[in-house]
Amino acid sequence: MAPFQTNQATMSQDMVTRVGSAAGRVAKIQQDYATQAESETAADAREALASRARAAAEQVIDEQGISIDDYNAVLTAAEGDPDLEQRLLDAAREVL
Repeated sequence: MAPFQTNQATMSQDMVTRVGSAAGRVAKIQQDYATQAESETAADAREALASRARAAAEQVIDEQGISIDDYNAVLTAAEGDPDLEQRLLDAAREVL
């Protein structure tokens, strides 16, 4: 399988929408679990929450039909591409 291309010119709007949607939902998961972790004092409980948050985030990404590597590659590409970053933010806002 060929490596995923993160070039703006080759990235489909469908991929941007999928990653943006997943990113919005992952941000919400992180926020929810961070709130829960603040009330926990035991390290084991915090670790369990972090593990559940990771699993929930992975599931959200998988539900969008993309791999975690592709998800991360698109987010990394967006760090150097303001237009791509804005497209991802727009897609993320639609699910929040």
